[in-house]
Amino acid sequence: MDALYASYVVSVSVISKQGIEFSVKKVETGGTQFAFTEDEIYETNGSSLWGLVGDKNRICVAKAILDLKTMKPVGYMNIVYENSYFSDIVADNSTEYSSASYIVDKSGRVTVTNNPKYLGTEFPVDIELLKNSNKSRYDMLSSTQAFYYVGNQMPNDWILVQTVSVREFYKNLNRQIVLSAVLVVIVLAVSLLFVKMATSRIAKPTRELMESMKHLGKDNRYPRVKVISQDEIGMIGTEYNKMAEHIETLIEQVYKMELTRKQAELEFLQMQINPHFLYNALDTISWMAIEKGDTDISEITIALAELLRATIKKERFIPLREEMKTVRDYLLIQEERFGDKISVVYDVEQESCGYQVPNFILQPLIENAIIHGLEPKIGKGSLTITIKREKEKLLFCVQDDGVGMTPEEIDILYRQCEENDTKQFIGLKNVYRRLLLCYGEESRLVIESKENKGTKIQFLIPLQNH
Repeated sequence: MDALYASYVVSVSVISKQGIEFSVKKVETGGTQFAFTEDEIYETNGSSLWGLVGDKNRICVAKAILDLKTMKPVGYMNIVYENSYFSDIVADNSTEYSSASYIVDKSGRVTVTNNPKYLGTEFPVDIELLKNSNKSRYDMLSSTQAFYYVGNQMPNDWILVQTVSVREFYKNLNRQIVLSAVLVVIVLAVSLLFVKMATSRIAKPTRELMESMKHLGKDNRYPRVKVISQDEIGMIGTEYNKMAEHIETLIEQVYKMELTRKQAELEFLQMQINPHFLYNALDTISWMAIEKGDTDISEITIALAELLRATIKKERFIPLREEMKTVRDYLLIQEERFGDKISVVYDVEQESCGYQVPNFILQPLIENAIIHGLEPKIGKGSLTITIKREKEKLLFCVQDDGVGMTPEEIDILYRQCEENDTKQFIGLKNVYRRLLLCYGEESRLVIESKENKGTKIQFLIPLQNH
């Protein structure tokens, strides 16, 4: 019975079902105090019953003792505690605003409290209202107190209720309200000061920027603004200055381009005079050859005249059939030069002849294949021209079985095509750059070659009808 050494235990009693009682008491109480009858205790079949007993409202706990084999009651235990033990625990829950704490039993009576005058009295709020609250709730208890229901029911169906001093609560609340109001006023005053300073700092550069924008472009003036800060306004001013400089540069470039365009147009008109004269001269030579019965010279002269006419055409795009006529005129001239050294194979889809292609796009590639691939070759060589549709694009391929190139020579050829000031591979570079300008990266020339095996150059362009 070590429990009796605790100051809060009043008595411990064990009573058999036959009525034999064994009790240990700390003080003389005039007999064992019971809060429940034997029938009430046995009905719980081992559960604890809690209640108040005596004029001092001590706490009584009763529990049936069960036989471990039959699980039937063989007696019960009755323990009486000083109410002060639980009152001390309740007192530990006190806070600055707490007025009192109450433990209310299932009948609504105050069983434990740190406010002794209410011990054993009925709690003024309906106990069923507290039990049916799924969450903690707050409500007024009186004009000076409010109650706050804390937590769920205890295992013994008791409920903890905390009361709050309304006066203390509102006193501190009013103090907090005053302090908050003062703080808000100070913050507003400081905020207004900063807003005024920020507005002044923003307004002046903004006005200067607007004035500069009003005069931008007038009388060929492109004024700049003075940037005095690194904030957002300063960044806008910096970008505005860059924009003004860029506009001024673009206008100057457009002016120069217009002059260049006019100069190029004059030069083109001038260039048209000489080829036209040459074309008429070649036509005269052709008729003279026909009169003398030399049809070969006449055919070559006519082919050269047609080739010359194709070079001075103003149209950027022509049907594929016209481009192939230019190719055949050029190869007719080359056949007279090389004889049977070079054989040409045409693999051109007839259905593709109506599609638009850049003017003079194949002849430079064929000329490059003959001069750099087939002419240096010892013995005969062949040239294959392939044009066919692939999905939504037109594939061009010029392939020879000439001397070919090494990988290093291919890299050099690509670099020559990229450079503006190079004087080498002018025809190939012309085709390379025109394809990029007309169609972009998807039409870039692809060069494949092996030394002493030949070279293949191909490209793709989108299908375009008349």
